[in-house]
Amino acid sequence: MSNINCILYPPTVDFHYLVQRPQHLIKNFSELGVLSFFLNNPHLHEHQRRGIERINPYLFLFNGVEPTEFLRDIRPVVYYSATAHVDMIKKYRPSLVVFDSVDEPSDEFAGWRPYYHRAVATADIVITTSDKLYKMAKSINPRSVLVPNACDYEHFSPSTHLPIPADMRGINSPVIGYIGAIATWVDLELLDRVAARLPHFNFVMLGPLYNVSELPQRPNLHWLGFKDYKDLPAYAQAFDVGLIPFKLSSMTESVNPIKMWEYMAVGMPVVATALPEVYKFQELIYYSENEEEFIENIGKALVTDNPFRQKQRMELARQNSWSARAVEIIDIIENTLAEKGIKKTEYRVDGIMDTLLPDSAYTDFNEPFRASLSPFQQVLVSPGSGFRYSIYPGKESRDRDRVRNVWSRADSAFPAGDIAVVQKSGFRYYTQRHQKELGLYYG
Repeated sequence: MSNINCILYPPTVDFHYLVQRPQHLIKNFSELGVLSFFLNNPHLHEHQRRGIERINPYLFLFNGVEPTEFLRDIRPVVYYSATAHVDMIKKYRPSLVVFDSVDEPSDEFAGWRPYYHRAVATADIVITTSDKLYKMAKSINPRSVLVPNACDYEHFSPSTHLPIPADMRGINSPVIGYIGAIATWVDLELLDRVAARLPHFNFVMLGPLYNVSELPQRPNLHWLGFKDYKDLPAYAQAFDVGLIPFKLSSMTESVNPIKMWEYMAVGMPVVATALPEVYKFQELIYYSENEEEFIENIGKALVTDNPFRQKQRMELARQNSWSARAVEIIDIIENTLAEKGIKKTEYRVDGIMDTLLPDSAYTDFNEPFRASLSPFQQVLVSPGSGFRYSIYPGKESRDRDRVRNVWSRADSAFPAGDIAVVQKSGFRYYTQRHQKELGLYYG
């Protein structure tokens, strides 16, 4: 059994938007049975969520809610990736601090530079994603390790043939595709010149504009914008070649592209600029030293690629999955906790869940409300509220029961179980732990 109380990721990115390393790792930690709190930082495109969502039995997404109430009895492992959080994370009383160094603090990420040295130096563990970042961190903190990026292999591997997305049905093959943010590290001038020289090839670019506003326009350049993560495999299967057209800079020298692994999971050939992390796999990826080679490699990828190389790429991607990375990191964290003599605090995940719903006041549900009741947990319904409920095991109430204290205690009339509001209506309640009354509306 894991000796990790809880892993907490501070508010940095939106869990549902541009799914990258933090979302994948925290989700996979939870799937290993490790209680995980992801403090969400919703993107502007999202409707402002409030309250706490239970993504799976061990993963809780905090939307505009501080986790303090749920950390009273446990000291979490704080896992963070934004260097500016180096001081803020102290408020969570971490049992262990893990800094995940995902990008070099230069160029587009120069704003991270003032905090980088302290973030690395004060961490109990530093995780790095590339050789360059590992060497940088190791020179500051000997407790640095290399754990590169990866892919959700099951999500991208073509186990079934997916229908071509509607906005790609009029785009003829060959399709040369890109998935990712449209940012200043993407060589847009290179793309423009390549599209001009290959007018019969279609270049499909998926992703939101990050810090650019003007895009090259050509009949064979298709800017399709942001796509939800769940839809990306369908687009990727429609690509003939996957592109990584990054500029060469100090920052990109440290990039281990997630898209490289995702493209390989699909099986497609990959053409990339001369990134050091891509060079490691040049036997399977079309590594390009310059513009001429980049253009030639697109043609080679279409003509010379074969099923054997496709299977090799897919097997490499399968070995480099987020689930494998999560196992590796959890093992490092557990060993470090053991070395420090830090033991796990006993808690019940269901008990934590019992206290979550009160923080989501006036939330609309499309299904009847259900709350798990653990021993000594009370739901008090205020006078005048009308709703239909049932206690399991037990019988359903009358249609318009009014005031009722529902206890889940060994010495009460109702054994531990669930309260289920089976007729949606408005009511107010509080739990013993919170000692406050909140209004909620269902239906």
